[in-house]
Amino acid sequence: MPASARCTSSVRSKRSSGSHVKRVSAVLAGLLIGTAGALLPIGSAAPVAAPVARPVASEAPATVVAKTCDQAIPVTLPNTDMETVSFDRSPDGTVFVLGARVYHRMGPYVADEQRVLMMSLSNLEPTDLAAGTDPRFSGSGSRIAYRAPRPEANARATELIVFDVAARREVARIEDVSATPFGWRGEELLFWRGNELRVWADGRESRVTDAPRTLAGVYVEIRYSGDGERAVMSFYDQRPGRESAPTEIYVVDTRGATSRALIGAWWAEPSPRGHAVFASYLDHRDLQLEDGRVLSAPIPFTGGVLVWTPDGRLPLLSPNELIPFDSTAELETLDGQTAGPAVPALRVDSEFAAGGDLFADVRLGGRGPSRLELFRCRIDPHPGHPTVTLYYGESSFEPWATRRDGTAPAGWEQLAKQDLEAAGLHPIEVGRTASLDPQIACDRPTCPTGFVLRVVVPYAERDRAYARCFREPYAGNLTLGAAIAGFHCVPLYAAD
Repeated sequence: MPASARCTSSVRSKRSSGSHVKRVSAVLAGLLIGTAGALLPIGSAAPVAAPVARPVASEAPATVVAKTCDQAIPVTLPNTDMETVSFDRSPDGTVFVLGARVYHRMGPYVADEQRVLMMSLSNLEPTDLAAGTDPRFSGSGSRIAYRAPRPEANARATELIVFDVAARREVARIEDVSATPFGWRGEELLFWRGNELRVWADGRESRVTDAPRTLAGVYVEIRYSGDGERAVMSFYDQRPGRESAPTEIYVVDTRGATSRALIGAWWAEPSPRGHAVFASYLDHRDLQLEDGRVLSAPIPFTGGVLVWTPDGRLPLLSPNELIPFDSTAELETLDGQTAGPAVPALRVDSEFAAGGDLFADVRLGGRGPSRLELFRCRIDPHPGHPTVTLYYGESSFEPWATRRDGTAPAGWEQLAKQDLEAAGLHPIEVGRTASLDPQIACDRPTCPTGFVLRVVVPYAERDRAYARCFREPYAGNLTLGAAIAGFHCVPLYAAD
């Protein structure tokens, strides 16, 4: 294949709602990174077979309701200088508890400025409960647990406080608890003391199991499933950030005291209801259900937005797109079908509330305070069929290629359409435009014609199109360079 044929072009996604987002595809075709590892009882070498992943039809509802969550609802904290660090929603969805603190951009840590607030969705009026951080509701919602303020910001041991919601009083205090995240398993409180996972219930505590590897000297994130029966542990070599990926991920069964490594996974998250586990790999993504089934799709999830459905059992994902700030991301199901909702992008602790009529998240502040956001979701009155607009860098040898002077062969549209259909695509529109320099990036020598093929196809065909050298550059200067050095796509037209 001539060097000039190795061209990579920009991609611009467009949905029926009118939002424009850019898609970053990091798929390495044919690269199998791995599947979920065997289930290993801690301290035992005897493997237990993990569920076998197999494609399963999407469990999304047959009727797609286009809904955009962008109508902001004002949320005011007791002190205008306070910021929201975390929040949790009660099991019935009517009450939030917030971890808040007085915001200091470069100021000192003040223990008494760490506060636990409670807020009802009926009036959005926060109530100051106590000094503390990281509040979490129990399975019934009758209690919350939170950390007592650390005496110093970097203290490794803390106290957990169990608080009765109805009586508004402290009922227990657990000492010498590690700073590792804690969670509830029904009315039992799970927490870490060193490398040991322990459980507290009605004033008594006992050992559950040990961590699958040492927690000393590493960064670890732990997310608990809604019922507390699974904990996903992600280990990092450095402090986790938006662009960092874990070096190891384990799923811990807190009932069976077993753990298993997710070999090759770079992101995993348990469901907020039940204990399903979503996992993403470079060549696929899957959802391990409580009944042993595994829903799997040969589509990676390379970053963006993950939000669980209002019932907390199925993941909704942004389609691997480079999403700008202050925009909405339109979500898709596990198998890549349009889900309907569009939600604010680049937030943390995102979730639906009020049966999907509201959307809540925390917007990280950066140079300012982080804050709790609440949005009302509106149904789009005239949803259309979602499409994606693709650009393909033309070379000089395609029979439909434009010449440098801008002229094109007679019947070039039909010739291009034939090649698109031969590749399994069903173009809705076929056109061309001058190179979107610097949005277009090609291997040297640069694409010789100075024009790109513009094609609109059904959104469901986007991944098939990306395999045919329709490719999107990264942010910044919008050039690909080494980012795609290991990727080999198939030209739309192969020269003789």
